[in-house]
Amino acid sequence: MIPEQLQNEEFYQKLAHLFYAVAMADKKMVIEEKRKIVLYVEKYWSHSFNKNESKEVIYETMRELIRQQTTSEDAFEVFKTYYQNRSNDFSDDLCQKIMEAADAIATSFSKRNKSELVLLTKLHNLLFNGFDNRLN
Repeated sequence: MIPEQLQNEEFYQKLAHLFYAVAMADKKMVIEEKRKIVLYVEKYWSHSFNKNESKEVIYETMRELIRQQTTSEDAFEVFKTYYQNRSNDFSDDLCQKIMEAADAIATSFSKRNKSELVLLTKLHNLLFNGFDNRLN
């Protein structure tokens, strides 16, 4: 699922930045979004690296982002920079799973709002336009 070269603490930290960015796109994180993050971490990102450590890296990074009151935009930029530097390591399958999780987080409380739609569009363009460009 996750390429071996991405099975490290840095990948999970950057993934946490993305999940935080999506949940905070409308400037607040509600319990339904937190539950959806936990669901997708369990589903896709607790089976590689070190099961307990990968989950804890994600959760601790998110707690730190909350403590620092990081903006959604800043958190997304951290993920974006990481992705752009490592895009060749991201498979289409991994990009699909990331997009699926981000969309689920955005729709967990109610329908997507404008700020969530904008962020999801940016993410889709980053993951899939970048992937298509690697094939050319």
